[in-house]
Amino acid sequence: MKLWDKGEPLDALVAAFTIGEDPVTDLAWAWHDVVGSAAHVRAQLAAGMLDRADADALIAGLAGIAADIERGDFTIPFAQEDVHTAVESLLTARIGPVAGKLHTGRSRNDQVLTDVRLWLLEELDAAEAEWRALAAAWLDFAARHGELPVSGYTHLQRAMPSSWGLWAAGFAGALLDVLPLLHAARAVAARNPLGSAAGYGSPLPLDRALTARLLGFDGVVEPVTAAQLERGLVEGAALGALAAACHVVGRWAGDLCLYATAEFALVKLPPAFTTGSSIMPQKRNPDVAELLRGQARRVRAAQREIEDLAGALPSGYHRDLQHTKAPLLRGVRTARLTLRVAAHLAAAVEPREPTLDPELYAASEAFRRAQAEGRPFREVYKDVGAEVFAGTFVPAERAPAPTPDLASLRARVEAPARADRREGWRALLAPTA
Repeated sequence: MKLWDKGEPLDALVAAFTIGEDPVTDLAWAWHDVVGSAAHVRAQLAAGMLDRADADALIAGLAGIAADIERGDFTIPFAQEDVHTAVESLLTARIGPVAGKLHTGRSRNDQVLTDVRLWLLEELDAAEAEWRALAAAWLDFAARHGELPVSGYTHLQRAMPSSWGLWAAGFAGALLDVLPLLHAARAVAARNPLGSAAGYGSPLPLDRALTARLLGFDGVVEPVTAAQLERGLVEGAALGALAAACHVVGRWAGDLCLYATAEFALVKLPPAFTTGSSIMPQKRNPDVAELLRGQARRVRAAQREIEDLAGALPSGYHRDLQHTKAPLLRGVRTARLTLRVAAHLAAAVEPREPTLDPELYAASEAFRRAQAEGRPFREVYKDVGAEVFAGTFVPAERAPAPTPDLASLRARVEAPARADRREGWRALLAPTA
């Protein structure tokens, strides 16, 4: 029986349409639904709404369901619609009528908000570790090949001497520079919506600050009417941050696609990281780089889908918001996979050692002459340009390839110590005494 069921039959097609993808998507945060429920039980106990025997029975039952979920033995039957009904139904089957006290003071609306935020906090923590690991992989590449020269490009034209170290470290620096976006997204998600009920709070004396502390939130969503208004904003902030990271990956992967061509011939990819052609025996294709190149657009598309769904709605809860779950899952999973695959690929890329054209040193030669001869740079610039176009330019010296400060970048890669959220949440599944 669904939590909202009032005994009247529902049209079968309407039921299927309204249930949608929930039996699949809700599995992602089923464990979080259970620990959110355990926190709610403790709040009920603190408010005198439950005695200790009932509270411990509820928590013991929830702990058993949490174990099922972690073993992969939990499913959401289609008839039960969502994770909230599935958990309460299983709890009732195991501990009896006392399970009916679990939902007191809650709505499925604040349940799903709590579930998604707890899941998202854990996902963003994991994404940060993957984010930093990718930056480290690029810095490792820079350390291995740092002094090997390569042309820098502007407008896809060879521009000035650079190095593979500077190339790879540039991506690491850009990735680290947008890491504060993830921190901001996590701060947006780290406020407790539990207790906002259907969007207008509960008349019961439930301590929202208590459940915030128990669940590791930084505070509560205040006032309660803000909880539903923030749907779409929390998800959008997370996906926006992840899309920025994938944007950096896409730029890097775009370089690899270009540099691996026979025309550029600047990098080589191991056969294990390429695919072949079904018609051309000689072909090896950089499919993994091409797919990485497109991932930022997919994450950004998920963000825009959520913003489009939620952005024009009036205040309060609306069933349209159910559609935000699937793109959130898709976007977060896409982004995290992108970070992991990019780090894996970074370790396999091998640069070729090019011979740099003397013309690439035209700018540094112009600077040298201006300083040595005491002439305005603009005059020397014209002289060097004329020599280049006449084919007579020869630089007086070829400076070593510029290299990055890897030590300062590595210092930024190191992550601050962070407590394991899940270990804190497991404590909620222990007896109350």
